[in-house]
Amino acid sequence: MEKKHGRSPVKISVSPWKLTLPGKILTICICLLPFLTRSITLTVSNAERAAYFLSSDQVIDFEQLCREIALIAVAAAALAWFVYERITMLPRRKISMTRVTAVIMALIGGYLILGLISTITSPQQFVVWLGNYQLYEGYLALVSYAVIFAAAWYWIDREEVKNFVQNALTILSIVIGALVILESTGMCYYNNPIVQALGGLNGRVSFEHATLTFGNPDYLGMYAAMLLPVVTSLIFQAKTKKHRIIQIIAALLIATTLFLTQVANAILIGFGMTLLFLWAWLIRSKHGRAMKILISGVAVIAIVAGGSCFIMTRSGTTISEKLHHTLIGIGQEQTFQLLEASINENTVTLENADTVLTVTAEDTTLSPETLSFVCNGDVITPDTSDNLLVFSEPELEHCQVEIQNDRLVFYLGYAKPFEAIRISDGWQAVGIGGTILDQIPKVSDSRWLQEKYTYLNGRVFVWANTISVLDDCWLIGHGPATSLFYLNQNDLPALLNIFSTYALYNKPHSWYLQMAQDTGILSSVLIIGMLVTFAVCGARKCFGKRTTWNAWNTGLWFSIIAYCLTGIMGDSLIYHAPMFWFLLGIGTRELVSTQTRNAVSK
Repeated sequence: MEKKHGRSPVKISVSPWKLTLPGKILTICICLLPFLTRSITLTVSNAERAAYFLSSDQVIDFEQLCREIALIAVAAAALAWFVYERITMLPRRKISMTRVTAVIMALIGGYLILGLISTITSPQQFVVWLGNYQLYEGYLALVSYAVIFAAAWYWIDREEVKNFVQNALTILSIVIGALVILESTGMCYYNNPIVQALGGLNGRVSFEHATLTFGNPDYLGMYAAMLLPVVTSLIFQAKTKKHRIIQIIAALLIATTLFLTQVANAILIGFGMTLLFLWAWLIRSKHGRAMKILISGVAVIAIVAGGSCFIMTRSGTTISEKLHHTLIGIGQEQTFQLLEASINENTVTLENADTVLTVTAEDTTLSPETLSFVCNGDVITPDTSDNLLVFSEPELEHCQVEIQNDRLVFYLGYAKPFEAIRISDGWQAVGIGGTILDQIPKVSDSRWLQEKYTYLNGRVFVWANTISVLDDCWLIGHGPATSLFYLNQNDLPALLNIFSTYALYNKPHSWYLQMAQDTGILSSVLIIGMLVTFAVCGARKCFGKRTTWNAWNTGLWFSIIAYCLTGIMGDSLIYHAPMFWFLLGIGTRELVSTQTRNAVSK
């Protein structure tokens, strides 16, 4: 062959369709990952068994571990294909490594290095690599996320792959929406005979709100909030009327999914980012002023109607109570609203915002005659009714005491009573899982903070809980998936006010605090730096005056921002994190590594 311009032409060593095959396979795998299920019997360590108060070291997992193994396999296959392609295939893909892209990847690399050090040095070596029971996201999963990010960034360069991704997201949204609507009628995904046969499942699964295959409405809410803006953007990419109708149906179904989760923060962020995307489209569109006002009015009406419908689904009889429960969570108005409990020598003390009740026993024999009660400094005498000691004082309306042999059982209006055991030299409290406590540990001594523990469905408490154990996490963390072993699980007043019973906290309920605990505060700073870099550079490509507006790129940017915001109040887990890193890799290539294409949405 002749030479042109002094360069030899490159001979293609593989069929062109094979150059797009890895990106398409990766897309399919990421979309299918949340639907994988396989019943697996696990043998947990003694530490896990004790932490979860398990009666046996054999537990059944049918959604988390199988997905993590699949994720690791997909990442390994992507890495192997990349190496094979770089060695054997021609022409080689161009690696658009701009300075900003290099910075983003360097920050992710630093995060993985700190994560590896945290993993190696963690005393919980039995969980840090693959995670632990009910919290599967070990270090191998973190590495897999980075590989998925890099693979998506590398293989999205071809138009065929991008079109395939868009079609896959459309189909995924339709499938999820259809399944969630069926779930609301009682037809749960896990209860399908085919799914049960393929997954080796036994028994039936039921949930109060939409969960699909994500095990928890919060996780599905994060997923749907992330997908909604980008799926909505595909409406404006449609080239035919039929295609546009399909895209509208997909967007409506994923929006319905998000609404049915009833997760307030995800709904607010997901719909908020979508509305901002539509507002950006409206500004850049060629519609006249009257049409823009009309569309804006319809959007406002939809927001008000949707918000009103959502508020009406919350618990409570009045609008005030419904709004209150939306912010705080479970209503505990008909309880003592315990803020602090302490046991000291012969005295048990219970406190709320306005009341201090002390019960003193002079000897180990418990009876109404051997107990003395003081409320706000005044000696009081309870009445006996149906083996319960009841009080006439208004402050103690929701407090009753039962004497049971060696203990006092305080019924405070919660589903779980507070129990104090009398021993020879004082008292002991009964904590979570029947744990006997010589003292009741507090996350914070701040009364102001204690009063705010219930806010955001108890997240204020678990955030304070996580922060309280970060003193030694400035450089490296305790290791992935180890929150369970470090969080204070026996701040009994907090647990009663949040859940009305004692419940385990095994996650920080914030991706950023999760990183700080697992891989160190510095690693969290690195990831935040990476996300800020992407957000700023992506915004310039989406909204810059010199760039032509592109619906796909803008929707992608808003979707990634939506996940980053929901990550403030949600954890990174196998359920939804792979899709985020996949979209982040695509977004980095589209918005950071290359110039925005001059495709104009109609």
